[in-house]
Amino acid sequence: METIFFEKELPITDLEKLGLFRDGSLILEREDLDALLSGRRTDLITLNELQSDGFRIERLDAKLSLDRTPEGKITIQLHPIYKEAQKHPLLVDVEADQLELGTISNVQKTYHTPEGKKKSWVIEYDSETKEFISYDPDKIKVPEKVNGETLSDIQKELYRNGGLVQLSDGTLLQHRASERKGILSDRAALVLSVLLDGGLSYLVVRGLRNVLNNPNPQKDEYSEAYNHVRRDMGKPQIENMPPNPDVQLQDNNRKSQQNRGYGRATSR
Repeated sequence: METIFFEKELPITDLEKLGLFRDGSLILEREDLDALLSGRRTDLITLNELQSDGFRIERLDAKLSLDRTPEGKITIQLHPIYKEAQKHPLLVDVEADQLELGTISNVQKTYHTPEGKKKSWVIEYDSETKEFISYDPDKIKVPEKVNGETLSDIQKELYRNGGLVQLSDGTLLQHRASERKGILSDRAALVLSVLLDGGLSYLVVRGLRNVLNNPNPQKDEYSEAYNHVRRDMGKPQIENMPPNPDVQLQDNNRKSQQNRGYGRATSR
């Protein structure tokens, strides 16, 4: 997948201060690193013995993300667990309450920039950190196919804006900026087909969480459509996949690459 950041750009000094880079090695799960490089957040990470400006924090559970300053410098952003939900300037109280309670999955807001341009933001609530997260739907890379089924323009627009997309076999999926993998589904694994480097590439994504407010447990990941696409991808390739749970396979048999994610989100 496309990356917003590159591993060589990581702020090593900041990572060392957080205890996440030691003896020349990065101490992060591969999936958390992939989330960082794709512009998303990690899962909650426990940080120990933090010291800054004369303060010492024995333990802090937080999510991490990367940010690039206007000058091009990459910085680490900490997203700790707040005691109370952090306000968002674009939300009215009733919208914020509905997001916190989980009765709605997101809110779409349209506003005008100082330059007079019309912009849209999709706002979610991260219940783990108690933060509202906003993202630009125009920057979300949408799959061309899911489990071999081509998404319609309407389905792509739904996905881009965090709506619930249903495939012909009933499989549900939903883009989610606050998720490390960037996607939810009522199946624990999906095969996504995306346009990359001028061709169609396949991405096997496992370990997905259930869609929001789904009263039913996740279905068996091995649907007929999923198995069919996996067979088409080629048995020799499948058997030689790297151990990382998210693996991208090119249709021209180029070397497999690690999943880098779909979009970037910011807290406001």
